[in-house]
Amino acid sequence: MAEFPDKPITFVTPYPPGGSHSLHAGVITTVAEPYFGQPMISVIRKGGGGVVGAAGVMKAPADGYTLLFGDPTINSLRPQVEDLPYGTDDFKAVARINYSPAVFVARADAPFKDLKSMIAYAKSNPGKLVHSNDNKNGFTYTVFEMLKFKTGTDMKGIIYGGGGPAIAKILGGETVAYAGAPSVVGEHIKSGKLVGICTTDFEPWPSLPDVPTCKSLGTDIIFHFWRGVVVPKATPEPVVAKLSAGFEKLVQDKGFLRLIGKINSRVDFLGHKKFDALLKKEQADLKALYDSLK
Repeated sequence: MAEFPDKPITFVTPYPPGGSHSLHAGVITTVAEPYFGQPMISVIRKGGGGVVGAAGVMKAPADGYTLLFGDPTINSLRPQVEDLPYGTDDFKAVARINYSPAVFVARADAPFKDLKSMIAYAKSNPGKLVHSNDNKNGFTYTVFEMLKFKTGTDMKGIIYGGGGPAIAKILGGETVAYAGAPSVVGEHIKSGKLVGICTTDFEPWPSLPDVPTCKSLGTDIIFHFWRGVVVPKATPEPVVAKLSAGFEKLVQDKGFLRLIGKINSRVDFLGHKKFDALLKKEQADLKALYDSLK
């Protein structure tokens, strides 16, 4: 039997181009080959807000040659609140690459420039503040629901099917606000096309130091969006361990770190065992939360 891997590895991104997942996937697959001994091919399988790609990987042979670039919405949240063709236990953790907070942003010509005036505008104009959403129960959807709950405001979200289309709509003038990863909104804030409102982390994001945390402005919203690699649950443990070790070396690559920095991101690596523990805790916490709301 040939030693794994003996052929190219497929790296599946389940969202459209232009969002944080596709940006990160492009960086990962560009530098991957030396750390796996085979090319890693980036493939976008969009649809259903990530469900099409995730379901496809779940049904793929459990041999380590088809990887899913997952996240908390498609791997932990949505399988527990929606009827999907896969469940939380259909995947096995390989490696967490990093996480990002959400950064709330407004168009440069919006009638508000900071969180206080944004909340005031929403309260004075119920339902008229229209923001871009990625997917129902997705990253942007969740943080805007948190913002609405915390501030008692009525805002309207339009679902566009991914971070790439969602950011395109605010830049194109169809919406006035958005909340996305620093890798998606960072350059637009720096160029002046978007205004940074606040971020859902404990501290300001290193590449966007002038954007305050929502919590520091009196609205306690903490939300982290991880990006990680998972495989079908029947994948042999030695294969998972080898993949995890390869990603651990990859994220230390100088070229990788330079490219990650260029998209306003960073590394927060976890190997397969620690990532598995994080996944199980996150899924249990989300189940308890939604059970309490029934």
